[in-house]
Amino acid sequence: MKWRTLLCPVVLVLSACSDSPDPEPTPRRPLKAVLFPYIPDSAGDNFASLEQRLEADFERAHSDIDLDVVFDANLDVYDLNEGGTLSQLLGAGAGNAQVVEVDTLLLGSLASKGWIQPVALESGVAHPAAEEAVRISGQSYGVPTYLCTKVVYSRSTNIRSATDSASLVRILREVSPGKRPLAMNLDGSWTLPSSYIDAWADTHPGDALASAISLPLDSTTLGAFAEVVDSCALEAGVNPCLDGTYADNSVAEEAFAAEQANGFMGYTERLFYILKAQPSMPLPEVISVPLGAGSAPAVFVDALVLNASCTGTCAEDAQRFTRFMQAPETRSLIAFSKDGPEGTRPRYLLQASRAFYQQEPARSDPMYQKYEPILSGARPYPSQHFPENRKALQAALLEALQ
Repeated sequence: MKWRTLLCPVVLVLSACSDSPDPEPTPRRPLKAVLFPYIPDSAGDNFASLEQRLEADFERAHSDIDLDVVFDANLDVYDLNEGGTLSQLLGAGAGNAQVVEVDTLLLGSLASKGWIQPVALESGVAHPAAEEAVRISGQSYGVPTYLCTKVVYSRSTNIRSATDSASLVRILREVSPGKRPLAMNLDGSWTLPSSYIDAWADTHPGDALASAISLPLDSTTLGAFAEVVDSCALEAGVNPCLDGTYADNSVAEEAFAAEQANGFMGYTERLFYILKAQPSMPLPEVISVPLGAGSAPAVFVDALVLNASCTGTCAEDAQRFTRFMQAPETRSLIAFSKDGPEGTRPRYLLQASRAFYQQEPARSDPMYQKYEPILSGARPYPSQHFPENRKALQAALLEALQ
C-alpha cells in the first residue's frame, strides 16, 4: 500500500496551497505625456494608432509604467495664461501631465514661471541648433524632438539657384508667367513675425536672432521680405497670403498641388497635404526659403519638457520616456507613419535626432536626404521674449507691408 502513503502528503500540500490568497499585483506607475498635436494625422484616425503604438513600444521595455499618450488639437499648447492650458498641464492638479511637448519659443516663459524643470541632455545626440534652443542660462530645459523650418517647394529645378528673396521671386515668376509665384500663409501674430525673423536671419547671417525681436523693424530685412510678400498679390490690394485666405485647412497647399501657384512656402511637413491633394504628383524640389537679402536657415525646435512637480521616481520615469522619444527608431516611427497601414504617406517632419538621417529608411528617402543639407548651419529661433513681443511685431509688419 505504498501508493496510499505517498498520496496523502500530496493531497495535504495541495489543500494548503488552495487556501493561500493570490498575491496582489504591483500597480503600475501612471505617466501621462501630452504630445505636439499639430502634425499630420497620416493614419486618419485622430492619432489613435500612433498613441497606441507609442504606448505599446514603451511599455514593452518598461512594464512597470502605465503610459498614457495624448494628441489633442483642442489643447492649445501655446496658451501661457495663468489658469490656461499649459498652466494646467504643467501644474499639480487633476488633469496635469508629467511630460508635455512644446515649441521652444515658449521655453523661457515656462522656465521663468517655474512650471518646468532642468533636464539632463546628452551632448551630440540632437542637432546643434536644437541643443542651443533648449538651453537657458547654461541649463537644458527640454529634450528636442522636431525641427521646423520654412522651405520652398517647386516643380522647377531652377529654384536651386535662388540666393535671396529677389532671385526667388524672379525664378518663380518665370516658371509659369501669369500664375501666382508663391502660395503661403503669413497670417497671424505667430506666423508673420516668425517669418520676418527668418528673413532677418537671411539678411544678418552672423548675428543672434534674439536681436530681430526688437523694434524698430530692420529696413534692409523689410525691403527684401516685402518682395516675397508682395509676390502673392496678383491684384492690387488683394493678398491671400496675408489676409487670412490661406490661413486655414490646406488652401495654399492645394493651390500649389493644382498648379495654380508656381511654388509653395511652408514647413516641410506640409508636403503631406500637397501630396494628399495630388497623389500622382512627382516629389518636388525643395530649398530653404530665402526671405531676406541672403539665405541662412532658421529653425523652430519642439521639445519635451518635464512638469516641475514631477520629482523622484516620477522624474526618473519621465526621463525614461524622453529617452525613448529621442531614439532614432521612435523618430522613424513617427516620421514614416509606421503607425498606419503599409503604404501610408510619410509625415515629412524634420527630426532633431542626428542619427535619424543616417539610418534607414531616412538614409535612402529622397526627401529626407534633401532636407538634411538644409539644416546645415541652421540657427534656432530665440527661446525667450518672443511670445510677449509677437503682437507688437505683427502690428508693425502689417503697417509696413500694407
